[in-house]
Amino acid sequence: MTAPLWRTRTPCGGALSPTVSTQSRPIIPASSRTTFREAACAASPARRAKARPLPLPLNFRTCFLLHRTVVSMKRIHVLGLTAALPALATMLAVAPLHAQTANASPTAQAGEEEPETARHHRAKEDTVEEAILVTGYRSSNVAAIEAKRDAVGIRDSIAQDQAGLLPDLTIAQVAQRIVGVALVPDFATSNDRSPDLAESVMIRGIGSSYNIVTIDGMPLATTSSSSRGARIELLPPSFVSRIDAAKTITANLDPHALSGQLDLITASAFDTGKTTVVARASVGDNSTAGQFAHKDQGQNFRGDLTYSSVFGANRDFGVVLSGSYARYNSSNYDYKPGAVDSSYLLYDDNGAEISDYNDLSTANGWSAAARNQIFAYTDSVERASGVMKLEYDPGTATYASLYTGYFYQKEDEVRNEYLAQSRDSAGLVAQDATSGTWAMGRTALGYSHQPQKRETFVVSGLVEQDLGGGFEASLKATHSRARLNTIRDRSKFQGDYNEEGAFAYDLSSANPQLTLLNPDYVNDPATYNESYIQHITQRAAQDLTFVGLDVGQNFAADDYGLGFNLGASFQTTDQSYDQDRFAGNLYDENGDRITLVGYDRPDRLTTTDPRIDFLLINDEAVRAAWEAAGYTDVQDDSDTNISSDYDLNEKVYAAYAQARYRTENFNVLAGLRLDATENDIDLWVRDANLVGGVQDADSYSEGHRRATYQYLLPSVIASYRFDNDVVLRAGYSKTIGRPNFNYYAISESIGLPDEVEGDNIISVTRGNADLKPRTSSNFDLSLEWYPTRGSMLSVAAFYKDIKNLIFTQNISVDGFEYQGDLYTARITTPMNAESASLKGVEISARQDFRDIAPGFLGNFVLNANATYIKGKQTVIQADETTRHVNGLEGQPEFLANASLSYEDSVFGASLAYSYVGDYLKSINEDSHLFDIHSRHRSELSAQIRLKVLEGVTVIAEGQNLTKTDIEYFRKMPDGQLLAERAQKGRTLWLGVNARF
Repeated sequence: MTAPLWRTRTPCGGALSPTVSTQSRPIIPASSRTTFREAACAASPARRAKARPLPLPLNFRTCFLLHRTVVSMKRIHVLGLTAALPALATMLAVAPLHAQTANASPTAQAGEEEPETARHHRAKEDTVEEAILVTGYRSSNVAAIEAKRDAVGIRDSIAQDQAGLLPDLTIAQVAQRIVGVALVPDFATSNDRSPDLAESVMIRGIGSSYNIVTIDGMPLATTSSSSRGARIELLPPSFVSRIDAAKTITANLDPHALSGQLDLITASAFDTGKTTVVARASVGDNSTAGQFAHKDQGQNFRGDLTYSSVFGANRDFGVVLSGSYARYNSSNYDYKPGAVDSSYLLYDDNGAEISDYNDLSTANGWSAAARNQIFAYTDSVERASGVMKLEYDPGTATYASLYTGYFYQKEDEVRNEYLAQSRDSAGLVAQDATSGTWAMGRTALGYSHQPQKRETFVVSGLVEQDLGGGFEASLKATHSRARLNTIRDRSKFQGDYNEEGAFAYDLSSANPQLTLLNPDYVNDPATYNESYIQHITQRAAQDLTFVGLDVGQNFAADDYGLGFNLGASFQTTDQSYDQDRFAGNLYDENGDRITLVGYDRPDRLTTTDPRIDFLLINDEAVRAAWEAAGYTDVQDDSDTNISSDYDLNEKVYAAYAQARYRTENFNVLAGLRLDATENDIDLWVRDANLVGGVQDADSYSEGHRRATYQYLLPSVIASYRFDNDVVLRAGYSKTIGRPNFNYYAISESIGLPDEVEGDNIISVTRGNADLKPRTSSNFDLSLEWYPTRGSMLSVAAFYKDIKNLIFTQNISVDGFEYQGDLYTARITTPMNAESASLKGVEISARQDFRDIAPGFLGNFVLNANATYIKGKQTVIQADETTRHVNGLEGQPEFLANASLSYEDSVFGASLAYSYVGDYLKSINEDSHLFDIHSRHRSELSAQIRLKVLEGVTVIAEGQNLTKTDIEYFRKMPDGQLLAERAQKGRTLWLGVNARF
């Protein structure tokens, strides 16, 4: 029998040195190794003979992104699988194939020499039996180690087999286990939706808007309406075999990666080399689901099915088919006492509010809690996906693949609102260090049914070819389409400001506890008059096409000496956004706005005052009555219907060159990339911002914006392999962070008065046509030790010098006129900061205890990592002064992950812990007191696996076992005061996994 694959050759065909331990080790599936598909190093027999034995093979990922424009790909329909098969046939037809014909015998006849392709595939079959003997925690650990060891630069990975080894429901949740990566709630862009569902992947302190996500190295369209960040929570973990986080960016990679790139490596049919079927089904329960009596949510469910097979006379064709479906239910309270600037006010000794929150010399030092807002969310999320991957791999000099996938998410969300707020101008009746009483106040109730649907379709093709003479080439092309549709049916009822609505507050716990002075008044539905009835539709669409070309000479991972490669790529993205609003009011027989009497639900929720009910609006009854009345008092929303609409096209042209010199121990790779971007935007431009006149469509005219920029981006990465299995790496690169599309595209979008902040406040969002991309000069250094196949210790340091940092400026402007009335406008505008920097250290360790301990202890696998990040930035204040801020927005100072796994032939268990430290969530340019900070948070998850039959395993899982909430705070003179606290429940699962 052929020796195990890991022992006989490196991922590029070179035999491993005898210095590597010969203990029994798990076989790493093909998709988990750096293979020809990644490094273009499965060369002809003559080229494979050049491979040298290496004690620690360095695989310098030379995946030649040879791309050619296929314009017709943009016309692919969402269900365009019919176009996929001809596309693969075309690719295979143009590629020189070194396999035998279909009717040829795969084995040599007596006296005949066995063909090379037959020997290759027979060798693969010999290793299949060993490859599938060991799957699970141990093989995933080794796969992650090999991916890091064989990377060109600094790269960290997480791997899992198709059975699902982590209690994580989404790709984003899996990725957070990687060192330097964190999953944080997307509060800044989704604060009108449940923070329990919106998630953003952060790499080394920088959020998803400025770090690209790719599938097999190719970009993917995003369903976000306001961010470049890919919404990867709709991608199931079952369709990937490994997630790579590249921390150093070479010239052949997209430079939109201020701190890294997340690459999702899809599963390959050649992982096992035979026909396999893997099925999984689980039912679950969320501890918060159904806590609101008016909504019975039922059980959670998730299931997936994957079919994988190789076929053809020489078994050089492969297919992977996978489908998944999941349903998740949750409900949660979201307390927001400090979510807006006017939440906590400061007064002087005479009882007057201070005029300048940057000058606290006259303040008495006591914060006054001016409001409390509670959102009660009920959510049901359905996700479904289907993927297909066709491959051709004769094992000599050619590889081709075609991948297509469809991902779907539907979220049915209901948000009920309770708001109590003071009349600031009426002042305080009394105040001391932790309490006070307002002279006047009011309460308001809101309802929003906001279903949302996301769809993403992708098709991509790849051909890699050894051209002979040391030349190799690669062709990649992809087209993806993303759609986002949101409906928001909203209604609101509110009382008048008066003494009956006044309340007292208690801040002794740093969380405002309100005591309403007249509970009977506040609990009476007659107190509340209808404020608005709305129907809002929001549609976002993105089409992305990417192609390119890459050719290299003496540039395969197993080549020595001097080599080079040249490449070019082109990407075009069409992004559009459209919003419409239909709104009015409902009157009673006396011509007055209706009250809540007869339009409230019998159910009641709780508030911070046990005597006060959280009344619920019966929106269906309100809307039915409005329809019966003929949709009375419909507003002229023609301005709102166009103010935030836009159509944008972005074209990115790139060309790059790289040169590499490699010896057995030393490697240096230098590259230069020219990246040119053109943005053309059609939008509606408001003619006047702060002067009189009724606001309608006549206030806007068609406009066009154009934003262009070009950058010359150098990179250099060097590594040295010492004889004691230690690798030293150092790198420099310059990367960019392209602005979000809506930063360019929005002229001025105006929100309704009284939606969030209350009395006489209106929100205004403006774009910025002069916004520049972020640029970052990145310096990296790492020291890695690989004592055994299953163990690793790594220390990495990094420094980033960031220019043109993009932050969101928030200022207040008095005298903003909207539909004949004057308001105080909270104006939000993206701006470039003067400068910023990041520096940090990552420590990562993996240990398979079988390498160091016998018996029972040898069944454990440990993975632990920690990251320390220190950031600073200089921002421009509303008064045009500068301010020095510690930390970047969304940048935790400390991250940590740890998992301990146990696995034997029957039983497996894993305990996983993640921690995200405090970080600055948003910056306010009026005063640092209005900044919002995120409180540190940890999660504990677990999984237990029991093999009950051959190929059948029962799995029990738990997520967020300690039911840790999401929390934000403000730093006031008298301490940290709560800005927001959102429930996040514990989820338990019980299921079965079957492999045939």
